[in-house]
Amino acid sequence: MSTSIQFIDGLDEELGGVSLRKRRDSNTKIVVLVFKQLKAIEKLRAYRKQISHLWLRDEEGEIRVSPTGVKFFYVGDDELSKAECTFEVDSEDIFGRVMRFLHRYADDHGFEYNAN
Repeated sequence: MSTSIQFIDGLDEELGGVSLRKRRDSNTKIVVLVFKQLKAIEKLRAYRKQISHLWLRDEEGEIRVSPTGVKFFYVGDDELSKAECTFEVDSEDIFGRVMRFLHRYADDHGFEYNAN
């Protein structure tokens, strides 16, 4: 099974980048997924206030996360330049699972680690 990321069940999106952060006051990890374009953009424009889940799927199964924020950045009035989806992970076990997914996604889609 290949890896996939979906805002809408069954519609794969292409990840443009990932940023990992940690809250200073706790062990909570913050994952920011960056997308250069979204196949589901027309549906998301109508329902962006109601995005409640993001599915990360791979050979281990499915991770269903609840975004804490989704931001859309546009050039001009209509052209999406990028979208950022942020979610928090409190458990080390779940964070380890997310990291395994991200490594598989990177391998499947030709990403490389960059410590910026």
